[in-house]
Amino acid sequence: MSKLKLSLIPILCFGAILVLTGLTQRHALACEFIEYSNYSEIAPNIFVSSSFNLDQKETLLSTITLGKSRVNTTFGKMISNPKVVITTNESEAADFGSNAYGKALLTPLGQCIVIGHKGQNIDVIAHEYTHAEVHHRVGWLNHFLNVPIWFNEGVALLVDYRNLYLLENIDLSLKDIESVKNNRFDFSLASYQASRVLVDSIDKSSLYGNLEKLKQGQDLNSVFGL
Repeated sequence: MSKLKLSLIPILCFGAILVLTGLTQRHALACEFIEYSNYSEIAPNIFVSSSFNLDQKETLLSTITLGKSRVNTTFGKMISNPKVVITTNESEAADFGSNAYGKALLTPLGQCIVIGHKGQNIDVIAHEYTHAEVHHRVGWLNHFLNVPIWFNEGVALLVDYRNLYLLENIDLSLKDIESVKNNRFDFSLASYQASRVLVDSIDKSSLYGNLEKLKQGQDLNSVFGL
């Protein structure tokens, strides 16, 4: 094969990824090009709806700082730098594929966090930043192939202290918990609660090191013993 053909392979692959992303991840693309919208950048990589006033922007920045601090304190210093889009109502959140609380858009292009009007608190922000950090550390393909949803959500719930997800408020049978691990995650409250229980034995201080092992090709069970 000629050098020219070899040099074209990465370009074609990247082009294919862009096409696929454009077809299936239009919300993520909207986030990637947020600079060209009517959202304003109030801090590096943090964009807010034009509806927010100055006091609200300052409060949001303070809340984001506290959310990131919780992740750093729990797992160690983050190295990801996702874009963050903060919306004012359900319609705006839906434009980015999010609900009223929040969503992390994780694609080959990177990480983007969308925060809805009900998610502008430390718990949701820390939760979504954790998703972005896990995705960044294992890489898009490994994340897609080797990180099950229950694990992803469970780890994020380790920094999410909303009452519904605290262990003392979870009442599920062992069968219910194992069902979430072995079957499809259905995004119900019970699924989230089961995920929180399933990851409770994780050593938080070694999470990043173990994610690196996943990135290197080891499987989830051998790394985390889950």
